[in-house]
Amino acid sequence: MNHVEYILDFAASLGGRMLAVGANLERVNDTMYRICRSYRLTSISIFSLSSIIIISAKSAEEPVLAGTRQVSVPLAAKHLEKLNRFNQLSRRVCAETPPPEKLSGLLTESEHTDDYSLPAIVIGYLIAMTSIGVINGGSIKDIISADINTLLLLWLIDFLERHNINRIVANTLCTWIAGSLAILYVTLGIGEHYFIIVIVNSMLMIPGSDLVNAFRNILCGNEMNGILEFLKVILETMAIVFGLIISIYMFGGNIQW
Repeated sequence: MNHVEYILDFAASLGGRMLAVGANLERVNDTMYRICRSYRLTSISIFSLSSIIIISAKSAEEPVLAGTRQVSVPLAAKHLEKLNRFNQLSRRVCAETPPPEKLSGLLTESEHTDDYSLPAIVIGYLIAMTSIGVINGGSIKDIISADINTLLLLWLIDFLERHNINRIVANTLCTWIAGSLAILYVTLGIGEHYFIIVIVNSMLMIPGSDLVNAFRNILCGNEMNGILEFLKVILETMAIVFGLIISIYMFGGNIQW
């Protein structure tokens, strides 16, 4: 590959990884553009959606070299530490402009982050869910029920994400299971208030950051991507409600609402 292709391959790959872990599309486009400009590329053209990135550019010197790269954005969970590492890498590349053939190795290094231990992650989620339960006026039984569901949902969400299951399908399945178990808890006397339990558990799946990114895209002039992202958020949120409705119709006949 010539140096233009190395640069475009790096920029597109970095942009795709940033999108996958929760970056805003406008930020990703700006990052790719700055990387290309730092290597004095010209005629930079970027087309990006939440699922695909296409970037092309030319070299400034003679003979003119041109290239195009297209990458699919992988399905992945939000990971703010990885996003921070990618942001640091982009700033470093723009400032230092290392040799283009070394860019791929730098990207691979940035992907390796020290994650929190599993017990720390679980404890953090349980504290968050317990706090939400208290804020919503849940009893001790409701909080215990919600925390039991949280343990199951954490495993299930991780399993579905590792198998690249569409989030609309994943949200429907997760809330159906959580809602069905909540009905069981209330029926057996383990929990007291069905809706408090499911409200707490639904917080694990509400796409809040995606909604913020969608509105930011719209306000920054990228209306098409913003509207598409907003529709995706709506569908994922409706999937949460749909899963709960199914659980109520299937198992909620004997519960006192």
